[in-house]
Amino acid sequence: MAQPESLRGDEWSKKTARMVLPLLVAYAQEARPITYGELGREATQRGWSHYVMPLAYRYVAGAIGFSIEETEVEWGEPIPPLNALIINEGTGLPGKGVDTFIKAYLCQMGSKRKLNAAQRHSIIEEIHKDIYNYENWDKLLSYYNLKKPPRLRTLKKENRKTRYNWSDEGESQEHKNLKRYVATHPECIGLPSNSKSTEEFLLPSADKVDVHFRSEGWEIAVEVKSFKSNDDDLRRGIFQCIKYREILRALRRTEEKIPQVKSLLVIERPLPRELSDIAATLKVRRAVVNLNNIRPTR
Repeated sequence: MAQPESLRGDEWSKKTARMVLPLLVAYAQEARPITYGELGREATQRGWSHYVMPLAYRYVAGAIGFSIEETEVEWGEPIPPLNALIINEGTGLPGKGVDTFIKAYLCQMGSKRKLNAAQRHSIIEEIHKDIYNYENWDKLLSYYNLKKPPRLRTLKKENRKTRYNWSDEGESQEHKNLKRYVATHPECIGLPSNSKSTEEFLLPSADKVDVHFRSEGWEIAVEVKSFKSNDDDLRRGIFQCIKYREILRALRRTEEKIPQVKSLLVIERPLPRELSDIAATLKVRRAVVNLNNIRPTR
């Protein structure tokens, strides 16, 4: 099948786009974004391009975006904007060139209003998930007569144990005390003092969030772990934060609302290095609130 017009030609941007597109598919299949700088290094190290300023890859991203738009029309079905995986290292967001796709996404949600920076970030997160979950990337490469996704440099992985010694911390009085304190003192986790809180907030999955806040247009799901939690329970808390965040985001999408949702792990001691690395990789925010260091108010 002939390639889209935006990929045909001898211009640097189009030739590089044909080489880079399978690489982006490989990143999508591993659920990883890629920065402009990383993309430039990949292209030069693999011999696909001479060195250019990373910003020049916005033209490559544009060529890929237009090719997908053209294929959407031919296939009669939506295809996530793969070029949105290319992000700015500082902001974690793609360039303004992807705003066309954001507008299309908002139209699907029945909204055409302008976005502030926080809302734009939320929409990009949803687009990234659509990219990761799309099942026809290999079909797209075959349709374009391009190579299969290349092998990526593997991230360092350590052997993980598969059994965990979770504590019964969730039933302890210490856990209840910390949960109550956070619910009544939102400023301790950086929220305005007038933030509305709900303890044991019920999700459609029947899970209960320890504390749910509404603040300045955002929802914040808070998982609490007191000092009695062992390391395995703290690890579980990290993944609970991801679960609550994703369920709330999915719920708001079904309501055709912009999913402005965050999650936060509140702990009474800093995470061990291994768990801190896991939390950073999974973008789980955390806050240390040690009740022993807080004088009781009268």
